Amino acid sequence: MSDCEVVTFKETVLVECCTARGVLTQGELFLRPLDTAGRGERLLDVLAGRAFVPLRTGAETVVFLAPRHLAWVRLGLLAALDELDPEAEDDASSAVARVVVELAHGAVLEGTLRYALPAMTRRLGDYLERAPAFFPLRTADWIYLLNAAQVASITPLSESR
Repeated sequence: MSDCEVVTFKETVLVECCTARGVLTQGELFLRPLDTAGRGERLLDVLAGRAFVPLRTGAETVVFLAPRHLAWVRLGLLAALDELDPEAEDDASSAVARVVVELAHGAVLEGTLRYALPAMTRRLGDYLERAPAFFPLRTADWIYLLNAAQVASITPLSESR
């Protein structure tokens, strides 16, 4: 390696992925680690910005997944803290909605959406109209990064604004 070559290491995050057909796959997705400015790569940004993402499913096996064909990516709650909206998490007046999500392939998830919007547009529908390509749904143990294009319906159970 010459003096001018830079080696970039990737961090991995353990995930479970569900395809649009309902097929489950477990493995590690690769993320760029924190740089000197304290910025790293969020999984939400990777899923929204790439045509294919590498998932290591075994010691020597890598599968390239197309995020547009994923229904969700699930992470353990502690591993996914960076995936949550810091503005919504830090704002005591952010809105919280308990919802049931039906996915296009028929699976149903129940969890919480938390979001920060101006007071006049703080309804669940307002958030969903502005939701990014992948958005987090929190359960007691998991964070699901839902693919908005694979969501068939969202039914609110309760909402606080």
